[in-house]
Amino acid sequence: MEFIGQPFIIQNTVDHNWLVTWRDAAVHPMDGAPVESVSFTVALPSRADLSIREMQTFALKRAMELLQLKIRLTRGDS
Repeated sequence: MEFIGQPFIIQNTVDHNWLVTWRDAAVHPMDGAPVESVSFTVALPSRADLSIREMQTFALKRAMELLQLKIRLTRGDS
């Protein structure tokens, strides 16, 4: 068996969403030791037809959207 991607946790909710938690989704190593990492939890629509890679991509895109929104709000952009 070969593992695909990094491990993440999917929790089902009564609202027809999955809560996807991905610890260390992005790690920036320096001299072999991780010095920066990004972890997140996002809510995604439940879709049984997504592959693991598609789920990871979907979760990353949603996390990016949330970070961009936070940056705009922090700068005072509309």
